[in-house]
Amino acid sequence: MLVQTLVALICFGVSTITAFPSHALALPPGSGVMEVETPGVDGPIVVHYHRGSGHSADDPIIVVLPGGGRNGDSYRDSWIDSAEQYDLLVLAPSFDERRFPGPINYNLAGMIADDANLRTLETVTLREAPEEWLFARIEAIFDAAVARSDSAQTQYDLFGHSAGGQIVHRMTLFAPDTRIRRALAANSGWYTIPSSQTAFPYGLDGAPMDEQQLETAFERDLVVFLGELDNASETRGHLRHTPETDSQGLHRLARGQSFMRLAAEQATSKDAEGFAWECAIVIGVGHDYRRMGQAAAEYLYGASENVGICDTQ
Repeated sequence: MLVQTLVALICFGVSTITAFPSHALALPPGSGVMEVETPGVDGPIVVHYHRGSGHSADDPIIVVLPGGGRNGDSYRDSWIDSAEQYDLLVLAPSFDERRFPGPINYNLAGMIADDANLRTLETVTLREAPEEWLFARIEAIFDAAVARSDSAQTQYDLFGHSAGGQIVHRMTLFAPDTRIRRALAANSGWYTIPSSQTAFPYGLDGAPMDEQQLETAFERDLVVFLGELDNASETRGHLRHTPETDSQGLHRLARGQSFMRLAAEQATSKDAEGFAWECAIVIGVGHDYRRMGQAAAEYLYGASENVGICDTQ
């Protein structure tokens, strides 16, 4: 018989749950940590959660993907007020550097092998098994949370900021069978544009996708969620600058608008029915995951007062 271990530590209102294996254990209200076993990984994935005090089986679950710092705890904390206001279960995984090494590998959701030339990305080797990509692990995290909270939800919302936003839009493209209800990709540094004229990972040439999958992706509820003030070129910062990324724009705001414009053009050229992607801009906010997360919660579950429509012309 498999043995389940439950460790409940109550300290300053925070509980920790360690589960082996990762099926139903109670997920109490408040903030805590749960560990989820997924295939092909040495050890469980740490997921920081907050379950609103009013969250019930019929209330939403949202997965929040952190930026390059992998700081799921900080991202979870930034969503606590929203979780309480809107009765949410927030799940913020930390995909640690040891098992998921390198900023580019994280941005690309583990789709590429470790031997890829990460500086130039001139030669990219795909991991052949999709279950090794982060998309499948996010699905496993959702399953574990549903079981441990007795949730009736069959879909989840998805928010990612910066590097997390890159994962979100690529999950929309390359994981058509995932159970995402609404996806918000916030302030991504660069994009995989939906064009077969550009080589993967900047485009779809050589990517694991066919025409039908692209049409399915266009039907997904994806919002490119941009900060109005996220318009610094960061030539010495964390923003990737290559000929391919700079062709998308010189800063995150421009790149997000360019991505949406190109996606709409591709959908039109392919006569894709039901193009559902949208672009929204958060007024007065830059590269700030806390304020972008608050705006995302209002956009998804409340009334958005400072969110407008992007200029993608």
